[in-house]
Amino acid sequence: MSNSLIKLENILIDGKLADKTLFTGISSIDSKQNKKLIIRAQMVKDGTSYKVMIDPEGFTLMNDRWNIAKDNYFAFGKQGFLIHHIFIDKTESQIRVTSVNDQFNDDQSIEAKNFRLADISLILEKDSGLLKGNINGTALLKRVNNSYGLIADANISNMFIRNIPLGNLTVEAENATNQKFNIEVNVSGADNNFTAKGYFIPNGGDNSIDIEGTIRSLSLKSAEVLSMGAITEASGNVTGNFSVKGSTAAPDITGVLVFNNAFITPAFLNNRLELKHETVQLKADGIYFNSFTILDAGKHKAVIDGIVKMKRFKDFGFSMHINTNDFLLFNSTAKNNREFYGKMVIDSKIDIGGPLKLPVVNAKIKMKKGSNFTFAVPEKKLSTDKGEDIIRFVDTLKLNPILFRDDKTETKKFKLTGFDISSIIEVDKEATLRLLLDPASSDSLVVKGEAALSFAIDRSGKMSLTGTYNLNDGNYVVSLESVIKRKFVIQPGGTIIWNGEILEAEISINAIYSVRASPIDLIADQISGLSASDRNMYKQPYPFLVVLKLRGALLHPDISFEIQLRPEDKGILGGAVNAKLNMLNEDPNTLNKQVFALLVLGRFIQENPLQSESGGSVTSVVRSTVGTFLSTQLNQLSSKFLTGVELNFNIQSYDDYQTGQAAGRTQIDIGVKKQLFNERLSVQVGGSVDVEGEYAKKNSASDIISDVTIEYKLTKDGRYRLKAFRHNQYEGAIEGQLVETGAGVLYERDFNKWKELLKWLKKDKK
Repeated sequence: MSNSLIKLENILIDGKLADKTLFTGISSIDSKQNKKLIIRAQMVKDGTSYKVMIDPEGFTLMNDRWNIAKDNYFAFGKQGFLIHHIFIDKTESQIRVTSVNDQFNDDQSIEAKNFRLADISLILEKDSGLLKGNINGTALLKRVNNSYGLIADANISNMFIRNIPLGNLTVEAENATNQKFNIEVNVSGADNNFTAKGYFIPNGGDNSIDIEGTIRSLSLKSAEVLSMGAITEASGNVTGNFSVKGSTAAPDITGVLVFNNAFITPAFLNNRLELKHETVQLKADGIYFNSFTILDAGKHKAVIDGIVKMKRFKDFGFSMHINTNDFLLFNSTAKNNREFYGKMVIDSKIDIGGPLKLPVVNAKIKMKKGSNFTFAVPEKKLSTDKGEDIIRFVDTLKLNPILFRDDKTETKKFKLTGFDISSIIEVDKEATLRLLLDPASSDSLVVKGEAALSFAIDRSGKMSLTGTYNLNDGNYVVSLESVIKRKFVIQPGGTIIWNGEILEAEISINAIYSVRASPIDLIADQISGLSASDRNMYKQPYPFLVVLKLRGALLHPDISFEIQLRPEDKGILGGAVNAKLNMLNEDPNTLNKQVFALLVLGRFIQENPLQSESGGSVTSVVRSTVGTFLSTQLNQLSSKFLTGVELNFNIQSYDDYQTGQAAGRTQIDIGVKKQLFNERLSVQVGGSVDVEGEYAKKNSASDIISDVTIEYKLTKDGRYRLKAFRHNQYEGAIEGQLVETGAGVLYERDFNKWKELLKWLKKDKK
């Protein structure tokens, strides 16, 4: 049994029932055979009550045997409960719990001496720092009016939670009158210092509790620990005061909390938020925010005004206004949230009103330049049907409904219910949206454009989105056979139109992939009568545009293709190529074959695919394509299995004509890169090796390490670097093979605008 904080290994609960006695036990033994917990007990019925006795033999906590009183037991039943002499000890650690007069529903006495919280927390925790501290003192739960008051003089010294110090906790309580208990609690330490003082009257009605508290310092690091992972980083402190009065069931809590130089990073947003000196007021009728300002990492503001209405923490309502300007809402990755992540910069005006049962939200939000938002389509929305038709098998056997569920029409359920949200969402033309259509293959649609969309959620949780996204730029990445990836550039003028359902948008997008290819195989049947010199003119490569047309539903679009020439190239070779393309685009079957050839092989193919006139046989085409496949696969494997070292492969396989005849030649480029000394020093070694052809016989060890590059970051941020290199390279027929050696000092800087670079240069000069 485990979660992010707790781990209890190999739990065994066993027992038997015999002679009106239940013998039972619980144990947990970890993988190293450490006995984290062993408790055995027996339970018998004693009149109208049940009596449980812990076996003193073998009582073990964290691999240590503890002594336990042989006459221990606790009883429970209609009369209430009774604890009799539960006393455990080990060396100097002791804890004793007992009913004072050995009667049911009696006062309960608790005594502790040097009892370590770690002895208990280590049973449940994953690491050694979940809970630490030593408990000393006494406490008496005094029964008054069928309830309990507290009389205590106890403390927990050097208290830690997950290795974060909380300080020393002291509790003092006395029974001032027969029914009134005065209580004082103090926490003192390096980062935490607060006190709470007042009284408690069991069953005292509207006057049951009156406690005043003063917070001199409360570390937000403690809040990070107690958030159970909801906050990943926190610093700064909270000061203020509070008052708790009234009944214990519905107390009045008032006071002031002041955040001082506080930084908080919510895990869900992965965005560091700053609260310089902000105040929250707790009043009897609600929680008040007055220009409560939150700063993002770039010091941009989100300002909150208004009140969360309530009465004794009941009947919550909202009257709040939130304004932001260039505010970084989140900066997350797929690790923070698989369905949507990225960077979101917004201007917004948000009004929240209504009761907690049905908050009413009216918002105007603009996604601004610098936003880069990714939405991953849930797997259940992806289509796995790869065929054109469906065969459905129907089983006519009627099954007994007792054994099998009846088929029922699925009712669509919504997770986010109880809200009334209406908003206008504007998208800046410089903001980037990415729709991850298939996370497994990284197929994605990335767009830039302008939009004004209407987004709403009704009280049933139904979401709706309406409006048009006019596209100016972007790309569509497609995987072919999970190995080859092709990026189509989206043409301006495309649209994504929503008419309700978020994932049921209608798209109209044209995207282009440019391939440089020779047209000779495309029009081979038209030039068969030409001379060899005239035919060679058709071997000249030209840019061809593969146009991908996406129409219809966003998740299941109708896809079609066209192959075009650039406008300035339509007249090449007397217009014969353009005329052939016009005919080709009218024949979908032939068109799709040529599209596949251009995308995969980078060339056209003849109607007989075993013939080719563009230089090289089909064998050379396959050789080149397989080389690309192998390079991709080797790089994927090296990144998966070789950690700490970057290993890159590039396989080039082609026909070599240097001897005047076609001869197969295959080269492998190998590069190894290692970073040392906290990534300050980078060493890269590489070279080329022939594995096929005449040159394979001339390989030497120096070919593998012919290129060496060493780079050292002179400053931690890598702004100044020192570089030395030795490269062995072929410079041409005249120069031949040369070895080039050199060294240099580099200055490296990232910037979005030239003025930003000039500012940095001024700072560097200072």
